[in-house]
Amino acid sequence: MNVHDSDLIESGLVKKGFKKAVSVEDADIVVFNTCSVRDNADHKVISELGRLKKNYADKKIVLAGCFAKQIKLKKEQNGNMYFDYCFAPEEIFSIPDILANNAAVNDIGGSNETRQDYYLAERPEEYLENAGKIEEYFYGKKPENDGTASVKITEGCNNFCSYCIVPYVRGRERSIPIGIIYKTVKNLIDKGASEITLLGQNVNSYVSPDDDKKDFRFLLNTVSEIEGSFKIRFLTSHPKDFNDKLIDTVCGDNKIAKEIHLPVQSGSDKILAMMNRGYNSADFLKLVRKLKNGNIDISISTDIIVGFPGETEKDFEDTLKLIEEAEFSSIFAFKYSPRPFTKAFKFNDDVLLEVKKERLERVFQKYKEISLRQCAR
Repeated sequence: MNVHDSDLIESGLVKKGFKKAVSVEDADIVVFNTCSVRDNADHKVISELGRLKKNYADKKIVLAGCFAKQIKLKKEQNGNMYFDYCFAPEEIFSIPDILANNAAVNDIGGSNETRQDYYLAERPEEYLENAGKIEEYFYGKKPENDGTASVKITEGCNNFCSYCIVPYVRGRERSIPIGIIYKTVKNLIDKGASEITLLGQNVNSYVSPDDDKKDFRFLLNTVSEIEGSFKIRFLTSHPKDFNDKLIDTVCGDNKIAKEIHLPVQSGSDKILAMMNRGYNSADFLKLVRKLKNGNIDISISTDIIVGFPGETEKDFEDTLKLIEEAEFSSIFAFKYSPRPFTKAFKFNDDVLLEVKKERLERVFQKYKEISLRQCAR
């Protein structure tokens, strides 16, 4: 998602006459588009801002994205963090105009031929009040060299999982009109894209704002009807919103890639309830079975959080058991870290760091065992 937003920022800057620099050293303006899903992402941004302040004090620094929204929500001053501009995710379309106007005032710019360069520092650690700009910025965009392209279909989230900062830094869920998505995807296919990834914090709750009957299943069917040889992927799905009709579409349409990312987070029903995930372990495994029974080529990846507050050894063993039963094709696992504004931030973070590290290793060991077993079949 952050890579996609970085593309939007870049497209807007180029349209305003800025030139992309090849490195920080060559740039006059540095844009940090940031993530805040885990605390280590915040620490990395703070560290990098400090490094820039020390080594490149003459450069203009733009802080954008989720960490920038944290700063705004906390109403913090710069303090030890050096930046000249601060833009929340919903404000990124204002970046080109503000930089261009200030460039003229502060002699940072000039004509299209003389305007100074910028450098966009990616933070893929990983709205829509003016959705038309998405179409405007992407209508002339080309796929990556490998033929891939990403298109945002929703922004924000309504689920309020107790550990997740996304609803606070990206706001409540908003869907982009299906007409804009269709034209953007078709343009990318016409320009040679062989793989389109539809992006959102929870793609399968998509509903076009101009017609509530045009849901995610309708969107998949509509995009699939575009002529051409290409694959459709999507990130990320919430298990509670993956209904039977959507399963039929995903399993039955040859243009839809059969690799599904389905975050479970935990195998413990107690922890899932504390996380406010809206399903239990049996619900999740039932969904996995339906997907695999619907198409033998389906592979499912997942996210796991270890060391959530209150997680006992029994709870963790339930997670290992679920991993064993689901036989995931890939696992992204992380140690729990408290996030400001969330409900879990007030929980007692009572699982020792050493225990979190040990459980994380056991998750990866379990996944390795499953992978070796699958390769031997």
